[in-house]
Amino acid sequence: MPMLFCNVGWMNNYDGINGDSIDRGGAYNKHSIGHEVCNFSDIDGTLYGYVQPTGQIKIEKLGANKNDNSINEVTVVWTAGPDSGGTVVIGWYKDATVYRDAQKIEKPTKLQKENGLIEYRIKAPANKAVLLSVEQRELIIPRRVKGGIGQSNVWFADKPESSEIVKEVRNLIDMGGTSQLPDIDRYLSSPEGNPRLVAHLRRERSASLVKAKKNATVKATGKLRCEVCKFDFVETYGEYGEDFCEVHHLKQLSKADGVVKTTLQDLAIVCSNCHRIIHRTDPMLSIAELSKIVEHENTYLTQRSSKLPQMR
Repeated sequence: MPMLFCNVGWMNNYDGINGDSIDRGGAYNKHSIGHEVCNFSDIDGTLYGYVQPTGQIKIEKLGANKNDNSINEVTVVWTAGPDSGGTVVIGWYKDATVYRDAQKIEKPTKLQKENGLIEYRIKAPANKAVLLSVEQRELIIPRRVKGGIGQSNVWFADKPESSEIVKEVRNLIDMGGTSQLPDIDRYLSSPEGNPRLVAHLRRERSASLVKAKKNATVKATGKLRCEVCKFDFVETYGEYGEDFCEVHHLKQLSKADGVVKTTLQDLAIVCSNCHRIIHRTDPMLSIAELSKIVEHENTYLTQRSSKLPQMR
């Protein structure tokens, strides 16, 4: 099934402007209400989506003939930009019909009239669509990199370099967008959700990466010891601490716009405490910087302890 990416203004519900707002881009009519404000309004079982392309939507890139006015069975992925930056997936339509030119709304509903809507460009069954909650809008679609979104609001992701992005989006759709992070990740992100930070944390919790890093570290050193404070879970907790540690990504993915390839050299073994401290800092402290802080504090405490009166 072909896939089309459409970038619109940021909203919470896309069910009319009342009680909501629209920010960061999008097409606006004379009332300063974006035409996309009702993109997820259920109109008798159908959704009528709007995006503002430059001219026509080149549906031949989706498999249509050059003389066709529309193409069916397209997966339309909606993206937008939150205040925290970047561009993220906010939802999708399955089995959508995409039109080459804007279509006039013949009999607008009260909601559509109230929002000044006169046309649409995409139509889909309401039961085949998903709008992610703000907290679930985690998947970043890179811009300004090879294979990423350009300046247009319509993107076909048809280049070989885009295949990894398309794969991630398809996985998200297959999972229904329900994948959640542990509560600690919610603590580290803002109440509204910081997509870049969440992307960083999700990468650090990649099971394959964590396992590979642990195996490589044990093979090289014989143990899993925090690279910052030297804490060893086995030394402290015995068998309960076996094979336990956290893995930190040295590259600050939360600041990245592009797809970042990860090697084992990009990862560090850290204890839970040091990991949280690293993520509390902005810019993020490096392993070496935090190690110096820990060493300094430990030296201070040792010196202070040596000066205290000794018990007889």
